[in-house]
Amino acid sequence: MLKEKERVVYNFLAVLDAIIAWIALDIAFYIYFGQYTFLSNKDSIILHLVVLGLWFFLSKAFRANEIYRSRPYSILLFNVIGLTLMGVGVLALAVFTFNLHYIGIAPLMYFGGVSALLLFGLKVIFFSYLKRARRKGLNYRNILIIGDVSALTFINQVMKYKEWGYRITGVVGSEELKERLGDSVTVLPEDTDVDKIIEDKTIDEVIYCQEKARMEDIMSLLTSCNELGVVFRMSSPFFNMLTNKTHLHYFDTTPVLTISNTPMDYLMLKVKSVIDFLVSFIAITVFSPVFIGISLAIKLSSKGPIFFKQKRVGIRGRKFWVYKFRTMVTNAEELKASLMEQNEMDGPAFKMARDPRITGIGHFLRKTSLDELPQFFNVLMGDMSIVGPRPPVPAEVREYERWQLRRLSMKPGITCIWQISPSRNDVSFEDWMRMDLEYIDNWSLRLDFVIILKTIRTMLRADGK
Repeated sequence: MLKEKERVVYNFLAVLDAIIAWIALDIAFYIYFGQYTFLSNKDSIILHLVVLGLWFFLSKAFRANEIYRSRPYSILLFNVIGLTLMGVGVLALAVFTFNLHYIGIAPLMYFGGVSALLLFGLKVIFFSYLKRARRKGLNYRNILIIGDVSALTFINQVMKYKEWGYRITGVVGSEELKERLGDSVTVLPEDTDVDKIIEDKTIDEVIYCQEKARMEDIMSLLTSCNELGVVFRMSSPFFNMLTNKTHLHYFDTTPVLTISNTPMDYLMLKVKSVIDFLVSFIAITVFSPVFIGISLAIKLSSKGPIFFKQKRVGIRGRKFWVYKFRTMVTNAEELKASLMEQNEMDGPAFKMARDPRITGIGHFLRKTSLDELPQFFNVLMGDMSIVGPRPPVPAEVREYERWQLRRLSMKPGITCIWQISPSRNDVSFEDWMRMDLEYIDNWSLRLDFVIILKTIRTMLRADGK
C-alpha cells in the first residue's frame, strides 16, 4: 500500500515537472520574442507537446522526484541540472535536424535557465514541506536498530536530523554502545528477543548495523521481517567496496569477482581531471583581484613571504610542494616543537584552537578557508584535484597505521568530506581518516559536485580554525 502511494506521488510530480517545463517554455519565449507564442503556429504547438512528453520522461529517467527522507538539496539540484541539459540538448538537436532556425538556440537556452529555476524551486518547496512535517512528528517511521559501536555515527545522525522522520524505538547493542549513547536512546541487551519486539511493538523498519555481520542473525531477522511485513535494512563497511568497485574479470573463460579499493572508471576519472583543470583555471582568473588583495594584506600586516610552501605527500606516496597564503609567522615550524604539548588533535596531525603562531590576517584567512586559494595552482599543475583527501606532510604519513595508508591511493584535493563536516573542528584523527576512505569508496562526479557546493556553504559560514 505504501509503495503504491509513493508511485502515485512520484508519477504526479513527474506530470507536474512536465507542466512546469511547458510554462517555462512560454515564459522564456515571451522574454525572448516579446509575445506569447503557443498558438502562433503549428510548430510551436508541436514544440510545447514535445516538451511536455520529454520532460515527463526525463523527470522519471533522472529520478528527480524520488522521495528519500535523507536526500540533500544538492542532489536535487544536480538532478535538475542534468535533466535540463539533456532536455535542452535534445531540443537543440531537433531544431538543427529539422531546420527550425526561426526558433533558434538562444530561446532554448533561456528556456533551460527558466525551467531549471522553476523546477528546483518547486522541489525545494515540496521537500521543505515534507521536512517541516517530519520535524513536527508527522509522517514518521519507528525503527529498531541492531548494532555495535560502529552504529554510533548512524544513530547520532538519526537523532540529529529530525526531518528524516525516524523515531528510534530501541537499540539492541553491547554495553559499550550503551555507555557511549547514555540516556539519549533506549539500549537493550544483546540477547534481547528481537522477534518478540518486532511482533509486539509498532516497528516499521529494522536496521542491522554491525561491523562484523553474522549471517545466521541476518537470515533470522530477514525471515521475521518478511513474515510481519517489516522493512529490513542493513549497513556494512563491506558495501562501500561493492557499490562501485565490483566487476567480473575473466581469466580466459574463468569468471573472477574483482573488488578494487580505488575508483576504476577510467573515463570518469579523465572527466574529473578535465574539470579540475578548467575549474582551477577559471578560479585563478576570476579570483585574481582577490589574490592581489590578500597578497597586499599579508605583506602589509607581517614580515615574510606572501605564500607558504610545504612538502606534502600525494597519490601513492609521490611528494610535491603545496602552496597556501601564509597565515603564520615565518618561524612557525621552529615554534611548533614547543607547542606540541598543547596539540588538540589525536594522532600524528597537529591542531591548536588559539595557535599563537597565526597572524592577524591569518585568522581571517583560515576561518574563511581563503588561505587555500593558491592550491588551485597545484590543481592546474596536476599534483592535486579540486576534491580529494587533504595531502598530509611526510612526518604524519610515517606515523600512519597500515589501514590509513589507503587514503593515499587517490589524488589529494583542496576539499573533501572532512572539510564540510558540521563538526569538522572537533573530528578525531581516526574519524578524519575514515571520512577520506569513505570518499574513496563512494567516489563519483556527483559526490564531487555535492562536496563543492557544501564547501562553498562552509566558506560562507566562516567557522574554520
